[in-house]
Amino acid sequence: MGKKLSQNAFIKQIPNILTASRILIAIIILFIKPFSIAFYVIYGYCGISDLFDGVIARAIKNESSFGSLLDTIGDVLLTVTGSFVTFKYMYTVDNLWIWGMLAAVLSIYLFRAIGAIVTLVRFKKFAMLHTIGNKVGMILLFLFPLFYELLAKVNGAQIGLYVICGICVIAAIEEIIIEIITKDFNENVKSIFQLLPKK
Repeated sequence: MGKKLSQNAFIKQIPNILTASRILIAIIILFIKPFSIAFYVIYGYCGISDLFDGVIARAIKNESSFGSLLDTIGDVLLTVTGSFVTFKYMYTVDNLWIWGMLAAVLSIYLFRAIGAIVTLVRFKKFAMLHTIGNKVGMILLFLFPLFYELLAKVNGAQIGLYVICGICVIAAIEEIIIEIITKDFNENVKSIFQLLPKK
């Protein structure tokens, strides 16, 4: 009986273990050679763990505010470290475009910070909404370092990043509006249209 309880307790912690490992590995990425095999393996693991921690938590009915907070921290940290490594590499290869692209990425962080402040002030929470826009933007932003070298070969890296940043900024603005107009915090809201009054 005790063994079963400990196994169940361990199983319930699997989503948090995956998320915590992503946070640790996101820091390790800073010390890995950009776009090496090790980088792709470690970065890929972060993406897979991000995909499955929530799925597992829902499957075993163990969603929690702590897990949601960990997930948000993991997402933010991976985005920051992935962006830093990519920009560091791009600066050594071609620093002509770097400042414009850096401004584009920083605009995402600016609107994300505004959204975080609104959430803290209104709902006393540190969390991101799981809107469709946010998911699409985060997936594209995550994939960019994986496809950077391929895009660079066809001179599409700069355009690709500007498009991704535009999508992320629009999603962040949508999140801010949702956080301002909604009465109750619901991190699983899909889009602003879900909150509009139905005819």
